[in-house]
Amino acid sequence: MYALKRFDININFPEDGLTVSCEVEDLGNSKFRLLEHPIFATQVKYGDIILANFESKEKLKFQKVIEASEFEMLDFLLSKEICESEKFKELLNTMTENDIFWQQDFGGLFCFFVKPNQVQKTKQLILSIN
Repeated sequence: MYALKRFDININFPEDGLTVSCEVEDLGNSKFRLLEHPIFATQVKYGDIILANFESKEKLKFQKVIEASEFEMLDFLLSKEICESEKFKELLNTMTENDIFWQQDFGGLFCFFVKPNQVQKTKQLILSIN
């Protein structure tokens, strides 16, 4: 249906009673990789490959996770002062350079998606920002 392999689309999660906009990669055969974390969706996370059908040109209907992402999600609610600090901005740059995907929502809600062997180190780095 789409010529682009990567695009933003609304995804309906019927079990959560939720529709969320999310960037996806079309893998063909109704399979999509989530390139963002659909905030508030309880059944999926960044990096998952899902099965979904088009409800319309602008909306997918989630069916199930076909392949779960290897990443673990760490989420933090941070103050405005921390979010705007140079030390925290440097930390985000370092994470990006080290291929750690992070997402900021609603100002101070940060989600970090790390490999299992990076969990403790990443937690320590984030908690050290004060």
